[in-house]
Amino acid sequence: MITKVKHTTVGRSLLLVDNDEETRPAVTDHLTSRGITVSYAETCEMALALLQGQSFDLILTGISIPDMGGIELARRIKNYMPEQAVIILTSSSDVKNSIEAMRLNVNDYILKPVDLDELETRIALVFMKFENRKKDRSDQFHLVEKVLEQEKKLEDNFLQAVRSLIHAIEARDRYTKGHSFRVTRLVEALLRQIDLDADILTDVVLASQLHDTGKLGISDTILRKTSGLSREEFFVMRTHPEVGYHILKPILSESCLGGILHHHERWDGKGYPMNLLGEEIPFGARIISIADSFDAMVTDRTYRQALTISRALREIEKGAGRQFDPKLVQPFVDVVSKNHFSAMYAEGRA
Repeated sequence: MITKVKHTTVGRSLLLVDNDEETRPAVTDHLTSRGITVSYAETCEMALALLQGQSFDLILTGISIPDMGGIELARRIKNYMPEQAVIILTSSSDVKNSIEAMRLNVNDYILKPVDLDELETRIALVFMKFENRKKDRSDQFHLVEKVLEQEKKLEDNFLQAVRSLIHAIEARDRYTKGHSFRVTRLVEALLRQIDLDADILTDVVLASQLHDTGKLGISDTILRKTSGLSREEFFVMRTHPEVGYHILKPILSESCLGGILHHHERWDGKGYPMNLLGEEIPFGARIISIADSFDAMVTDRTYRQALTISRALREIEKGAGRQFDPKLVQPFVDVVSKNHFSAMYAEGRA
C-alpha cells in the first residue's frame, strides 16, 4: 500500500503527453487541484516543441501516442536532458514497451487505469528523489559512494519493474496467476532441505522469481490459447528462456542467468534451448525445473484440469533421471510432503 505524501507537489509544473480522452481530463483535473500546473500535448511533436521554449518539473507520457510514440519521446528527452523526470503511463498489454522504458532510466511507470491518489503520491516521490539528488551533489566527499548507491538502486528498481510486469502478465490469465510466487516458495523449501551455500541460494531464488521474464515477449494469443499450439507457435513459446536471459543479462550474475536460460532443459538432453545433458545443466536450473513442472501439474490450465498433489509427486518421481536430476527428486518429494503445500493450491487437493 502506498503512503500518502503531502505538500511536495504544490507549485510544480507538469507536461502531460497523452491522447487518451478518458485519462487526460481526469489526470489534469486531479493534479491541478493539488497545486500542479499541468500543460498538455496531444502528440510527441507537440511535446518536443513545448520543451524547446519551456521547462517542466515532470513529463508524464503515455505509450500509444500518435507520430513517434511515448517510448521514442522518452528516449529523445533522456538523450538531451538526462536529468529530466519522466513517468510512463502504461497498461499490462504494453509490457514489452515498458521493459524498454526501464532501460531508458525513466523515473517510474504507472499502470492504467490510473489510480489518481497513487499517481499523485508517485509524482511526489519522484520530486522528493530529485530534491535529495540535488542535495547529494553538494557533498563532493561522498560523490563516489552516492554514484555506486544510485547504480544499485537502478538495478533494484529495474528488477522490481520486471517483477511487477510479470505479475501484470499473470493477472491477465487466471490459469497462471501467482505461478512465479509459488515456484519461488517451492524452490526456497527445496534449497533449505538440501542445505546449500548462502550465495548459491540467493542466486537460485532470484532466478526462480524471474524465470518466466521472457514471456513478456510472448503474445497473449499464444499464452492463453486453449487448443494445441501450432508448430510455429510452439517455436515462439520455446524462445522465452532466451528472451528472459537477454532482458536481464545487463544486471544479473551469470549464475543467476543460468537458472533462467536453462530451466526448460531436461536431464536426458531433450530439453531446450540448448539440449544440455545431465550435470551440464546449471544447478539452479535443475532446481527450478522441478518446481516449475510441479506447479504446472497441480494448477488448472486452459488445456487440462489440475492433478492432485499426490499424483503430481508420482509424476515427478517418474521423471527422475529423464526430465529431472535424480538426486533432487526425492528431496523435493519429501519437502512438499512434509510442508503441506496444498494450502497454496486449490482447497482439497492434498
